[in-house]
Amino acid sequence: MNELKKTGIFWAVTAVMLLIATVIAWPTSDNADPNSLSELVGEPLIPKFKDPLTVASMKIVSFDEAEGTLSNFEVAKDTESGDWTIVSRKGYPADAVEQVTNAANSLISLKVLDVVPCTREDHDDLGVVEPKLEELNVGDEGVGRLVTFRDTDKKVVASLIIGDSVKDAPEQINVRIPGQDPVYIVALDDKPLTTRFQDWIEEDLLKLSSIDVDAMQVKDYSASLGQGGQISLQRNYSAEFEKDGAQWTLAKLQEYDPKRPTAPPKDVEVKADQKLDTAKLNEIQNALDDLKIVNVLRKPDGMSANLRASEDFLSDQKAVASLAGRGFYPVQLTQESGTEILSANGELSVGLKDGVEYVLRFGNIAGLSQEDPDAEAEVGEEGKKSVTGVNRYLLVTTRVNEEKFPVPVLKEVPQDFKDLQKLDDAEAAKNQLPVELEPVEPESVKAEPAKTEPVAEEKPADAAKSDDVAADKADASEEMKDAKQPESTEGDKAGDKPADAKETKSAVDGEPKSDDASKGDDAEPAVDAKADEKTGESEAEGSESATATGQAFQEADEDDKSDEKAEEPAAEDKKEIKEEAKPAADEKAAEKPAAGEPAAEKPADEEPAEELEETEEEKQERLEATQEKITKENQRKMDERKDSLSKAQKRVRELNARFADWYYVIPEETYTKLTIKRSELFEKEGAASAPNPGAGGPSFQAPGGLPFGPGN
Repeated sequence: MNELKKTGIFWAVTAVMLLIATVIAWPTSDNADPNSLSELVGEPLIPKFKDPLTVASMKIVSFDEAEGTLSNFEVAKDTESGDWTIVSRKGYPADAVEQVTNAANSLISLKVLDVVPCTREDHDDLGVVEPKLEELNVGDEGVGRLVTFRDTDKKVVASLIIGDSVKDAPEQINVRIPGQDPVYIVALDDKPLTTRFQDWIEEDLLKLSSIDVDAMQVKDYSASLGQGGQISLQRNYSAEFEKDGAQWTLAKLQEYDPKRPTAPPKDVEVKADQKLDTAKLNEIQNALDDLKIVNVLRKPDGMSANLRASEDFLSDQKAVASLAGRGFYPVQLTQESGTEILSANGELSVGLKDGVEYVLRFGNIAGLSQEDPDAEAEVGEEGKKSVTGVNRYLLVTTRVNEEKFPVPVLKEVPQDFKDLQKLDDAEAAKNQLPVELEPVEPESVKAEPAKTEPVAEEKPADAAKSDDVAADKADASEEMKDAKQPESTEGDKAGDKPADAKETKSAVDGEPKSDDASKGDDAEPAVDAKADEKTGESEAEGSESATATGQAFQEADEDDKSDEKAEEPAAEDKKEIKEEAKPAADEKAAEKPAAGEPAAEKPADEEPAEELEETEEEKQERLEATQEKITKENQRKMDERKDSLSKAQKRVRELNARFADWYYVIPEETYTKLTIKRSELFEKEGAASAPNPGAGGPSFQAPGGLPFGPGN
């Protein structure tokens, strides 16, 4: 019995030991089948990872074989604001919502294509060694990229080591789950798992559109740090450009004395044959619209959003040295200007239509080869640092252009009846129309008074023609009635021709007459005595000669018809007929003064009835209504200005919140596009150019005598 018990206990212990050994030796994959790893083919590699929205952070760790160091790239979402930031870049804002979703989905949809038969010793050959700094040395190879996703509670929801591509199948990659030995082959699109800085940020740094740019100002100067903390300043020129639609104009051009850079600049007169190089200005404008950055560094504490140095900041030697090392120097140019930041390579100001103004300051070169303890190198897809060329530091800020929001001219509100009367008088003078004067009659007409007595003798040809005009007048009713009567027998006898609808002869002179003139013969309208005096015997003789000479003279008269209508007798007859037809109107016209003469007073019986005078109550009501109207109009103008200014101020605050804490690093190629030399302003520049101050310009001591040496 005792032997049997001992034997049973022995086998039980053996079974337990075998089970423990099997568990320890078997992979710890969540979906690993103890019977066969081959059954994992076609199944999701990480079955518990299903929702990308649960991801609150992503971290990618890479190993630099040459330096034996790890590079961390991490983005995380703020639990309160929900904004994404790049943790590895000291919290720089990230445009990571879509990027993280794509990265998470690349692991969620990942399925096992095959299982690689290998041992732990084979991991370096497959590139899936876990990047643990304590286990690695300089020159170690086969280290993979470790990608880890965590939720809001910082719990790991997915983790994977990405290794080398499969030979003869570059679209397939070797991967391994941390803590497990099996290596799987998957079809992984690792592009969303990038550590390239530009892929995780807002590409449009300035967030401006080139069509909104309406002004630019270039300040071409250079500042450098000398021995003993002396800052050498060299000013070349400054220029202001304005844009109307697509047309650029040069508003101001000034040049500085190279020996006195703080002295006021002198205006430069542009020659008439100098044409502005608008192509270069458009290049600057387009470069602003497409401004890209390659890196960022956090600025030292103490610098405000408008980049002016505070007193606390100036007392911090480390912060001042940080600025100076990147080409930005706090100096005091004049007592009035106070302390401001100068940049190593000038400034560019850009004005928008909405009143927002950008200021870009260009600093020193910021290449990766430069020793910069704060700089972080770009990490490539294979975990290797890459050098993309020469770069340059940039500071950006925005401000409101107050000139875009002038205070509106307000209308004065009347306070009493006297003010109201002044306002009424001003409105009346404003709305008063100029007096329309009657046409000035010729002196010959003014010499003889108009006579309305009828005359017995026959009308001359000119008087007959004036009947055409008189017949068109609505008020000459009696003459019109006579003109419409059939032509008299006497008229036929006088002309020896029957009446015709289109052409007749005068009963006296036998001239061809129009239809209207022939019909008006019997009416015998009154003829101006002056007209009779002017024509006199010559007209009678003309009538007799017309009868004697016959058809030839008649044809000549017909040719001159149109000219005779413009002759003075016709105008005089027209005036007489008008006076007969409208005596009241003529009397009124006669009362009007000639040009330059004072107006005669109207008779008392013709003056219009006086308007009823306003009562005190009516005046008071009108005063209050006018006050309310003007007050509302003034308030509307002020509100419009306030709203526009508030929008610009809000926009500036938002932009400065983005720019305030950062040095930006831009490619040297971009810097070249954003600057313009004096010789590039005009398409054809003359021999005279901006002075070249050369080296050794005036220097300025840093505020407080702070050292600016490179080692500080």
